[in-house]
Amino acid sequence: MVLTTILSIALLTSSHELAITKAHNTPNTIAAFNGVVVSIEDSSLQAVSENATVVVPNFPLGADSEVQLRLERFDVFTPNAEVVVGSINKAGDYIDTHIARPNLVLLRGTIVGDPSSRVFLALGEHTSNGLIETEGKTYVLAKDKSLNLTVVYNLSDVDSEKMNWVDFQCDVEDSTKKIIEQQDNQSQRVSGGGCQALQMAIETDWEFTNDLFRGDVAESSEYATTLIAAVSSITNSEVGYAVQIPFLRLWNNSSDPWTGSTTGAQLGEFRTYWVQNMDHVSRHLAHFLSGRTLGGGKAYVGAVCTNYGFAVSGNLRGSFPIPVEDHNYNNWDLFVVAHETGHNIGTRHTHDYTPPIDGCGNGDCSAAWGGTIMSYCHQCSGGLSNIVLSYATRVRATIQTYLDLTNSADCVFDCNSNIPGICCVGEMCSELTGDACTAIGGVFLGTATTCVSNSCVVQSGACCLGGAQCSELDNLVCASSGGVFLGNGSTCAVGGCGPNAEYACCLGTNCAELTQSSCTAIGGTWAGIGETCNGGGCDPLSNDFCDTARELNIGSWGFTTEGAISGTEPFDNVLCNSEYLGGVYSDVWFTYTACETGNLLVSTCGSIDFDSDIIVYEGTCNSLVQIECNGDGAGCGGFTSELNVGVFAGETYLIRVGGFSEASQGSGQLVLGGQNCYPSDSPCVGDINVDGFVTVEDLLEVMGHWAENSPLHDLDENGIVGISDILLLVSSWGVCE
Repeated sequence: MVLTTILSIALLTSSHELAITKAHNTPNTIAAFNGVVVSIEDSSLQAVSENATVVVPNFPLGADSEVQLRLERFDVFTPNAEVVVGSINKAGDYIDTHIARPNLVLLRGTIVGDPSSRVFLALGEHTSNGLIETEGKTYVLAKDKSLNLTVVYNLSDVDSEKMNWVDFQCDVEDSTKKIIEQQDNQSQRVSGGGCQALQMAIETDWEFTNDLFRGDVAESSEYATTLIAAVSSITNSEVGYAVQIPFLRLWNNSSDPWTGSTTGAQLGEFRTYWVQNMDHVSRHLAHFLSGRTLGGGKAYVGAVCTNYGFAVSGNLRGSFPIPVEDHNYNNWDLFVVAHETGHNIGTRHTHDYTPPIDGCGNGDCSAAWGGTIMSYCHQCSGGLSNIVLSYATRVRATIQTYLDLTNSADCVFDCNSNIPGICCVGEMCSELTGDACTAIGGVFLGTATTCVSNSCVVQSGACCLGGAQCSELDNLVCASSGGVFLGNGSTCAVGGCGPNAEYACCLGTNCAELTQSSCTAIGGTWAGIGETCNGGGCDPLSNDFCDTARELNIGSWGFTTEGAISGTEPFDNVLCNSEYLGGVYSDVWFTYTACETGNLLVSTCGSIDFDSDIIVYEGTCNSLVQIECNGDGAGCGGFTSELNVGVFAGETYLIRVGGFSEASQGSGQLVLGGQNCYPSDSPCVGDINVDGFVTVEDLLEVMGHWAENSPLHDLDENGIVGISDILLLVSSWGVCE
């Protein structure tokens, strides 16, 4: 795993340009609502590799304008996901036949220059669908099956009567395992980084494939994947949890077992069948996509990792909406699935909050325009055209709190095992990936944890494991289980994990220890379980400001931006040689003194869990001179960053790392490389066999002494051979100079 990760870093590729352009001719029926026909260049589409950074230079926003898109290809399937076609054999038994995953290019990102925008595209052989949200407007990309044309238009330009929206109805059921009480207004400091994903198994009926896609399983599999990927792009940006598919089943004949005629009947039948027959499918939730007219959708509320984790979405249309004149109904399929998923992950409708977020569900349509995913504003005049595909602020807080409390040793959401974290071998601390730690018999304490702020010395005390659950464990078991350790000698008897526990509440520059509900009531930000005022729960990060920049040398260094204050220091995108910056939000600072004249590599490429910006300055904090910047490193997944900058021996440089958007915070490793700062008998760092080249042979030599105190292989001289030595070696890859 480590070798694969390192070689992928060593073989970085440049961003890929994808051509999606306005066609020469647009039929009058489409031009009538300011739509345009677009052409997608197939050769450039097929050349987009997994995790590639993709630039679409002249994407038309209907007839309004053209913009540049900055996207990343992603996969919505888990590594071991199954896609099957269900049928019944002669003996009357249901059987599943495995088929290939759909050949679909999924892209997500933003409009260049508009970091608050959101873009999702799903481009395949049979279907093309997309969503672009910017400045309060929603642009839709969809394929008109009758004309075989792909269209982009502004949803607000279309008369809602011509859209002929279906009358969508939703109902909910309480699950029998209510994990947390709903709160009207919840606020909590971001307390954990890392990729978090819900695994949602997908079931369908025969009508989904037959009625919507003329019986073509290839088409129906593309669209089912598109819907869940689009939901994932929403939940990932809104609440920090993606959605992945571990299992997708389609039916190519009418032998499916589904007979429910309403959403309620189908939900009950779906749950019963899956509880009895599908326990082998590992999942957090399961969702039923139906092509039948069931009346809308229905879901259990707050049901993740329970045997009530089910939802049904009916009345599906089979594409993102296109204005029609033939009286066929239109449905915002994505709205339906995202709405029902919202119930599963902890929230009711917006009109059920106290006070109501909006009044649409209570008959008050005065603020229907701009209604959100969990609202009933689609039932007001304008229909689904009223809806913005986002969760309201209080809904987001409810979902985040619910998922944060559900995330535990028994319900693990971590999907990013390639970011290093603490590995304890005895009391020796190093920073490795989870797989690498396990391989050497270590205890892995979680992605993005660092030796700087943690210890491998065993202590015993109270451990909060989600909700009010408390167990007395040692600190290593607590950390590896995803818990919060309350300190050596602490006990569960004092109630430190319960709802009445008082921890740091941050209000401006003030800190007081209150319960979460009391903190929220006065408009404060609760720092989280275990965080105290004396312990720095509301303190800024140690390197939050330029004048407290953290001094670094060549190597790989753990850091976090979670809870950092966004700085006001100016920056200039014109000075970025490649990708522009976002807003450099929640930024932290580092300082480096060059040991030689040459190039310095500054990188978060694939080593952090958030969308990053990097700026390098010379001068002092009072007179900063920007010399290089990057908002998106070539070939770096997750919109992480990388740059090379010329430096002079003895000069000190300031390095600023922040998030592309306001929601971009997280943790990981900052890599500095390219400088030969360590004396050695070899002609360059990493050339273990002294042949004048740093190659795989040298890499394997270093890996052969993993976790040892071997001076020859401990390239950064920190006392142990680990991931920082590998990254240092890779920074010198190739011919020694």
